[in-house]
Amino acid sequence: MRLFVVLRKRMNLPMSERVIEKTEPPADRAGRNLTTWSVLAGLLLFAALAGPFFAGRIYTADDLGGFYFPIRAFYAHQLAQDQPYDWMPQLFSGFYLTGEGQAGSYHPLHQILYRFLPLRAALGWEYLLPYPLMMLGMWLCLKRRLGRSDAAMFGGLVFGFSCFNLLRFLHPPLIAVIAHIPWLLWAIDIVLVDSRRRRVALATALIALLTGSQLLIGHAQYVWYSLIAEFAYILMLRNAVKYAARAGCDLCVTCQDCVGCATQMWPRVVIAKGIGLLIGAVQLLPSLDAWLHSARSTANPDFAFWGSLQPLNVLQLVAPYLFVDRVIGDNTHEFGLYLGAVPLLLIVWAVARRREVGPLGPPTRIVLGFGLFMLLLSFGYYGLIYHVIAWLPLLRTFRCPCRYLMLFQLAMAGLAAIGFLLLVREHDQARRERAQDRFYAERRSWLALWRDFEPLWCVVGLSVAVAVAGIKLRHESYIASPAAILVGPLLLAAAATLMVLAARGHSAALKALILLAAFDLGCYGLTYSVYPKNAVMEDYVASAHTPPGKPDGRVLGSLLRFDQPGLRTSDLMMLAGWRRADGYVGLEPRRRLDYCLLPALRVAGVRWVQRNASTAEIAGLKPHGDLWLEVPHPLPRVRLVTQTRTGSDPGCDIARISPDTTAICEFPLTLPASKPGTAVLAAERPGRLVIDVDCPAMQLLVVAESYHSGWHAAVDGNPDEIFRTNGDFMGCVVGTGRHRVILNFEPSSLQRGWLASCLGLCLMPFCLIGVLARPKVRVWNEDLPSQHAKPTAAD
Repeated sequence: MRLFVVLRKRMNLPMSERVIEKTEPPADRAGRNLTTWSVLAGLLLFAALAGPFFAGRIYTADDLGGFYFPIRAFYAHQLAQDQPYDWMPQLFSGFYLTGEGQAGSYHPLHQILYRFLPLRAALGWEYLLPYPLMMLGMWLCLKRRLGRSDAAMFGGLVFGFSCFNLLRFLHPPLIAVIAHIPWLLWAIDIVLVDSRRRRVALATALIALLTGSQLLIGHAQYVWYSLIAEFAYILMLRNAVKYAARAGCDLCVTCQDCVGCATQMWPRVVIAKGIGLLIGAVQLLPSLDAWLHSARSTANPDFAFWGSLQPLNVLQLVAPYLFVDRVIGDNTHEFGLYLGAVPLLLIVWAVARRREVGPLGPPTRIVLGFGLFMLLLSFGYYGLIYHVIAWLPLLRTFRCPCRYLMLFQLAMAGLAAIGFLLLVREHDQARRERAQDRFYAERRSWLALWRDFEPLWCVVGLSVAVAVAGIKLRHESYIASPAAILVGPLLLAAAATLMVLAARGHSAALKALILLAAFDLGCYGLTYSVYPKNAVMEDYVASAHTPPGKPDGRVLGSLLRFDQPGLRTSDLMMLAGWRRADGYVGLEPRRRLDYCLLPALRVAGVRWVQRNASTAEIAGLKPHGDLWLEVPHPLPRVRLVTQTRTGSDPGCDIARISPDTTAICEFPLTLPASKPGTAVLAAERPGRLVIDVDCPAMQLLVVAESYHSGWHAAVDGNPDEIFRTNGDFMGCVVGTGRHRVILNFEPSSLQRGWLASCLGLCLMPFCLIGVLARPKVRVWNEDLPSQHAKPTAAD
């Protein structure tokens, strides 16, 4: 019926307005052709990225092999055994894995991948899927603003496979959160601009689901960056469409189908974000719990400046391979700023011809300003604005201001798409002029090549000047070889030449420009994060450095604090069956003992200590080869003691007691004099310990498992109290005789998070009110009396 009404409305138009194009316009065909080439370039980049995966290998570069692989191996094993995975006993003598967040334990995609696929396949698809989704989401978002599919798809290519995202392939949760941002901006655009009720309602629901999905991934820092991008986009839209009619208004049969020209839609966005916050609570509340008990919660403001971008890194824009490590700093993936030769010149083209963009002029200026502001924030210590952020209570625990480069790259991808749009317009105009004037090529003198493209040649000249300066300084240790330095000017010169040819009407140059952009971005990012840092999974596990003998006792890898720079020992040894008293995670739990002291190592059950600079000051260890030190007489994991000592500083008190017979408690505990009983660990799984004890009198059961308020004890089925023992561990009092003690990890933050997430899912129908409502359709006709005229917005 609705289709009949729409057709009837359009058939009432005069014949002069009912012109049907029987053939596709040449401009549309050319645009679709360029879109296809951008898709092809994206597929080639994705194939290069996924090459090791399809060859049967796993990615091992940096954190991929040292952190994410072991964590996900544990997660997949627990899912396969249908056992809990919230508590991980292999690191930090046990820690709250769900609270740490980067496993994304309760994200539906992770549940599906690691429950039903082999580990290698699950790892590969988790790492790879965000990239095509980023490209597709950016295409949808830009297409609504630019109106051309080819420019939008090129922008999706530039952002989806940007140097930032390819370098950050090392951090899958980070990339997964970023992949949501273009989709969120697209949905926000629909809610704020579109007129059709059903689209607005579905987009509102999509915002809620995407927000919940971001939170479930567990990387809070990039969720914060996403909020910044969304807020900035809302401000830009309100400025850009302030006096314009809503999109699709002409397709509404009556005004009842429209959301209303004067209706404020931003409350819908706020409601959707609130519902998404509830959906993600099953991860958000445990993360907040883990943060409150982490070392990062005590970080001083100076920690927030760790990872500030040195301003000289801006030279990467025109000289990507000037420095030996491509950047000034320790981490290439943190300080990589390169945009690509083609995107950079398109941005310069868009800024230089900003008066030709028409209605896109104000958004272009806003996006440029936003991108430069994010670049300034990424300078951190070297800038002025970030000093204010460093004092905010929660944000100061986010290190690496250089990560604001993600928002800079997002803005620059939008500008590159606008520059590509202007270039295509110039190309189409040149082709029309050439078709009308056969002497067109002769009239475009060589002088015009400089006059019309002066900004591009200036950027190329700047790149040459930087390269010459770099070659003169090649004796410096941080300067790369001359061959590497010259790559930058050559890429920019090739990109500028192709842009000139494209602007002069050569269609092949546009296609070559797309392929050059993909080749440039792929070479820069993939040679660092993917090739040759991959291996066969079994061989990589076998390559782990482990102590001699079979797994027995815990291992201490290093004593570096969370805010100390330096190389960490990877978690790979846990796949060989070893447990660690320390570990390598993002949200390190706060510990009270000083593990430089031998008694602290003994009560933690540590048997082996890895030789390195951070462990060299530990006294009393026995050398065992060049790689390991042995701890004499480590204590059992579960044991009974008959004496306690009250102390508020266990880090110092542990050296003043005999840990074999005495334990440190936070409150006075009197135990009768007796001979220590026996305690045997009868059964164990992550988050559950079953201990059989036999006591001649009331004694204290000491368990060398990290203390957390989420642990609960039951002695012979009766609830019992668990309290902190020896600073970092837990214990409970047991009476005379034989008893079975069961310890279960059931944190209240996880339970409350589940309730909040279920509430958020129940509130989802509120986003779909516009879909459930079916307004009555009324047909108007101008020939009818005035009382039957088309209803207005005021009606």
